[in-house]
Order: sequence, then structure tokens, then C-alpha cells
Amino acid sequence: MVVVTAANVNDRKGATMLLEKINQIRDRFPRLSTILVDRGYSGKAFVLSILHTFYWCLQVVVPPEGQKGFVVQQKRWVVERTFAWFSRFRRLNREYELLPETSEAFFCVGMIQILLKRLA
Repeated sequence: MVVVTAANVNDRKGATMLLEKINQIRDRFPRLSTILVDRGYSGKAFVLSILHTFYWCLQVVVPPEGQKGFVVQQKRWVVERTFAWFSRFRRLNREYELLPETSEAFFCVGMIQILLKRLA
């Protein structure tokens, strides 16, 4: 599943497009009920529209009050860590591929390699 958007599409519109694609194959994600997002997706109207359209809850992860420096935030470190793991793969570090489907396949191969190392 590939969603290609232009750079002039804002994050909320892009997220809505992605969630519409996920909704089409909803049976592959039977346990999906909550989606963690950062403050860029925190508009009340956006959160309610996702809840009423797709019946998924968006949980906005915000930093603690008065935070100075790096503080691990609830669940957000999982995404940041995964992006760091992907940056170790040369083909994922730069955009070499012509088709988005090829890039998606290399992300799957990269994640398979990461998980196999963790299982070993």
C-alpha cells in the first residue's frame, strides 16, 4: 500500500489520505483502535473527524510541561528508534528508487532483517 502525496499537502490531509487507504484493507488490521500522533495532528476537528469517519482514536503525544532537553515521551521513542534503524540501510537513507512500491519493498526487507537480528 503506497500513498504518494505532493510536498504542498499538509500533514492532516496526508494523514486522512493514508487512513482512507488503510480503511480499504481494514481486515488486515483487526486490532487497530488507537493511533499515536504528534502535536502536528492535534486539531480537535481533525481528531473528531478521524474518530467519526474511521472509528479510530488518535492519541496526541505531547511533551511534559517545562521540558528542557531530551526527555523520552510515551511510545514516541518507538517510532524514532525505528527511523534510526532504517537509516543504517544505504538504500533507505537516500531515495534511489523510481517507483514508490520499490521503496516500500525495501522498507519491508529492512524490517525483516532488523527483526531477524533481534530473534537471533
